[in-house]
Amino acid sequence: MIIGKWYDPISQRWIMPREARPVAVYSQSSAEKGLDIRKTGEVQRIWDLLVDCCADG
Repeated sequence: MIIGKWYDPISQRWIMPREARPVAVYSQSSAEKGLDIRKTGEVQRIWDLLVDCCADG
């Protein structure tokens, strides 16, 4: 998941994400891939809740 810049209302400034560093490629087992997919889904769920919360303010 790629998140672009976002506005932080507390500090009243735009936040830019850090550049992704290259990671060594290795073979993942299907269990590890499943865990990564669940983590990505959880991150997306939390992000959506944060956006909804801030939009209501």
